[in-house]
Amino acid sequence: MPGMQSDEWLNRKCLMTKLLYSIAGILFGNAFLMMGLGVFSTLISVDLVQSGTAPLVIGLVQSSYYFGFILGAIGASHLVARLGHGSAYAALAAVVCCATLGHVIFPHPLVWALLRMIEGACMAGLFTVIEGGLHLSVSNSLRGRVFSFYLTTAYLASSLGQNLLKLAEHDSTKPFILIACLFVLSLVPIMLAEGNAQGAAAHTTVKKTSLSMGSLRELYRVAPLGIWGALAAGTLNGSFYSMMPVFMRGVGYSVVEVSGFMGGAMIAALALQWPIGRLSDRMDRGWVLFGVGMLGACLTAAIASYRHGSWLKPMVFVYVSLSFTVYGLVISYVNDLIADHLRIATSASLLMLFSVGGTVGPTVVSGVMTRVGPTGYFVVISSVMACLAVYALQMKWRDKRIPVRADESA
Repeated sequence: MPGMQSDEWLNRKCLMTKLLYSIAGILFGNAFLMMGLGVFSTLISVDLVQSGTAPLVIGLVQSSYYFGFILGAIGASHLVARLGHGSAYAALAAVVCCATLGHVIFPHPLVWALLRMIEGACMAGLFTVIEGGLHLSVSNSLRGRVFSFYLTTAYLASSLGQNLLKLAEHDSTKPFILIACLFVLSLVPIMLAEGNAQGAAAHTTVKKTSLSMGSLRELYRVAPLGIWGALAAGTLNGSFYSMMPVFMRGVGYSVVEVSGFMGGAMIAALALQWPIGRLSDRMDRGWVLFGVGMLGACLTAAIASYRHGSWLKPMVFVYVSLSFTVYGLVISYVNDLIADHLRIATSASLLMLFSVGGTVGPTVVSGVMTRVGPTGYFVVISSVMACLAVYALQMKWRDKRIPVRADESA
């Protein structure tokens, strides 16, 4: 009996070690990916502004990325189910590298819109692999903190990547080449993580499911707040990356200043990830979403009224730290309520909804900015945050019962 217990303990330790290595590989791979992706959207906007492209055209070019994201999310779970996590990631990373270099070869807004659509489709698959792998590895009681750490490393890497934008003042081709190199480097830890995940998977059986209208209906039935929360998160994030550089340039900031501001904003995005993730593990995530939405709506309304001055940057940084927690809260909220075999399809569903928001957001924001000026950005964002808060409150009043999490009911 003691020998059997010792063997069981060693097996559990081996399994936990493989899972930890798998999670670490996913996080490192995602860090390289985000280091390139974080500056990519900013670089596109700045390059188009410098070439004299109208804000509405910039918004449409950037929105095409999220349109491609929608298409990619629809097919991502099918591809992952067919090829496996590692092979699917490798294939999509190769395509996105080629598309990135295409911006250097074909410097035209129409071609860039097509390339952005291809990049969006590939990124949907890459994030499906990353987020699906993470959610399969953690329990509900730790999900908020693990996912907040995932987002923290992502935003930190994105902030570091913003420094590549400084190269655009002297040579507009170098940043694109370096971004492609970072996308290639993300393959190494992801493929190593896949090997560890396969070892851990020998102890568990997870049924693979693909994204379909049925899975979207099931998601709406189980977690309607997740649907609208993912749309809001996509609108907030997509508009920030695409149109904040346009806002900054519109109010007189230089390219170097925009680079510094965007890098600082990514650092600000880290500030509340862990505290809010930990808070959401201790109380109902729906109420946390309500609080974040309400605070964000009030703050952005104040920014729209404030317009200029020494307090503008600090106020925007506080807004960023709030708004960038929305996606992690939504993902954790939904994954609390679903079974393991639905996680890949759910990740693809939420990414698709996120991309719908990201497609609509920059287009709407650019249209409002064209009509009312740069502060139109914050008018739209304040409305989105207010709608998220109101819907979260409505869901809490409609359903008074406290959701029972899977690991609590076991």
